[in-house]
Amino acid sequence: MTHHNLMTVKKTDMNTAVAIAKKGTHCGMCRIDFLGTGLCPSGRKHGFLAYWPQGRMELIKHLHDGTVQPTEKLIEIAESCSLCGICDKQCNFATQLRPEKVAQAIKDYVASLDKRTIQKVKEDAIITGLRQIVGEKWATNDPVIISSYVRSIIPPNVPLDFYVVMPETTDQVSRIVHFANTHNIPFLPRSGGTALSVASPTVLANATNLERGIIIDLLRLKKLEIHPESSTAVVGAGVTSFELQKETYNHHLRANVAEAGAHVCANIATTGIVTTWGNAYGCFADNFIDLVLVDNDGVIKTHHDLEITNPYSVDNGFANISLSPPYIITETTVKLYPVFADEEAVMVPFDNLKDALDAVLELGQRGVGLSLAVLSYKYLAEFICPTRQIATDFEDVCKNYLKLRYVLDVVCKKEDKKIVEDVVGYTINQSMLRTLILGSPKLASLKNSEFMKILSEEKDPLRAIFAGPMKKHLEQGLDATPENIAKVYDADLQEFFKKIYSKPEFTNVVWLHAFRILPSRLMRQRMAMGPGGAIWAGDKAHILKWIKMFADVGDKYQLEHALGFISPLDNGKFIYIEYDYFYDHNDTNAAGRISKTLLETTEQSLVLGNVFTLINYLFKGIYRKEHVLYPLPKGLTTEEDAIFRDVLHSLLGDYEEW
Repeated sequence: MTHHNLMTVKKTDMNTAVAIAKKGTHCGMCRIDFLGTGLCPSGRKHGFLAYWPQGRMELIKHLHDGTVQPTEKLIEIAESCSLCGICDKQCNFATQLRPEKVAQAIKDYVASLDKRTIQKVKEDAIITGLRQIVGEKWATNDPVIISSYVRSIIPPNVPLDFYVVMPETTDQVSRIVHFANTHNIPFLPRSGGTALSVASPTVLANATNLERGIIIDLLRLKKLEIHPESSTAVVGAGVTSFELQKETYNHHLRANVAEAGAHVCANIATTGIVTTWGNAYGCFADNFIDLVLVDNDGVIKTHHDLEITNPYSVDNGFANISLSPPYIITETTVKLYPVFADEEAVMVPFDNLKDALDAVLELGQRGVGLSLAVLSYKYLAEFICPTRQIATDFEDVCKNYLKLRYVLDVVCKKEDKKIVEDVVGYTINQSMLRTLILGSPKLASLKNSEFMKILSEEKDPLRAIFAGPMKKHLEQGLDATPENIAKVYDADLQEFFKKIYSKPEFTNVVWLHAFRILPSRLMRQRMAMGPGGAIWAGDKAHILKWIKMFADVGDKYQLEHALGFISPLDNGKFIYIEYDYFYDHNDTNAAGRISKTLLETTEQSLVLGNVFTLINYLFKGIYRKEHVLYPLPKGLTTEEDAIFRDVLHSLLGDYEEW
């Protein structure tokens, strides 16, 4: 069989396409219509990941490396793309990538093929049986399609010995599980893939990936019903956070959801709903009312069944670790919350963490704010800046000139805004926030400017710039217009992004918070891993010690890192902390260092005690918080620490000693 190397066809273009593909992080933003462009026609019609932009990125790498050979489906994938450019707009907003170049490269490659060398995939009894369940179109063992699931559920460098099946109903999921068990074939569900794509290059790959068997892609379970009279929604496993929130907002209601591209049911099944809205709306399992489940035997259950094993019961000790979900959640009924006409977003800048922590704890205990969190300057810059370089320069300006190291970020009703002002003195209002978003390129460009040097010499630069005489100068100098921010994009996209930033919602911080579009920028052209968990709010010294531990470990393993956010939970009794580490997912050395970081921070957290870590609740999202947060575990003894290492070793496989 002749091996067709992509490098023989339009060499420069293919180099560019493969380079783009390697930077892709499977954020999933190309599968939601967050810009109002519509969705990829090919992906929407054919479903399988290979037909979507993110799947094509993985596919072209395998064609280039020769790990997959052309099949008849490859021709269909190439021909199904109309080069409409939707993916370039969506992906460029989130990650600055141009996936249309990848689609064009695949088309060029297919056009160059000797059609006599194209493989015909053999069918077997397994694929025949799966098609009898879901229909001829929705099950495949074609390696071209399977290759697109690498990283998001299949670990790299394993044979593509898989079947992919896309059920449409809970009954079909049940029948697939029965079928898999009958034939003794492993299976694993997949929704968005983002969480697994973060974990797959790291030590967690041993626990969260499927090395052979049946991939159950749940994208087609698109049931979505809004019930305004009961403030609830029924959500299928294929529905994303953005899709739920968009439909919910049509009824003047809000859902408490994860990042825009995350799938609601999968989020509940893994980490639970943990957001900056948690103090007002609850956390972990507080936001769902009922679930439809398929257990590992293929039995359909509902959460309210009298005979169901109590899923609220859990041992929160360190030895009870599982990274495999006990059920496939195919449908959930979630709570919805009112949207108030007078909601406003305000921010308060701080130059140190202690003062920011004091403020967020006081407001949390007072019950002030719908969304309430402390963000680091890095988190803020990643969110609002349109490109990675602008974000880097923006960070420098914040840290070294403005002395803006943290912001208290509050979405609140009008009456709560007065309390915020009483507690903190002054705020950055919605008008200034809009200016910072649209003016972020200009602010970033002021690094090393005379203006910034003068400002940095002020006794209190933050008050001077946001509540003092220099505020007007800043507002006038940032040239904060849709036209100006659009200029940082590629020339052919500038007119489009001018229109996007002219839409009120893209500078409305309340809307951006609720729809959680901007967090996707954390993963632009690299991976972000955010361990953390919950800790008692009463001992501030203990909290600061925990955060310092994350920073020290990041320094030890030479990773880019920063505090993500701190947000109160449960009427301010707890706070939830996310600490972010950034790394190049194409660098095996970096993957090794992030693995060691995750393991070491988990161990040190449990030894520290009175904290509830990511590994305590991963894949325990359907448990009530009362059974996992009360009481928080004490610190591990030396003997327990040794046992904990053994548990991790057996669960995660071999890893280097730290």
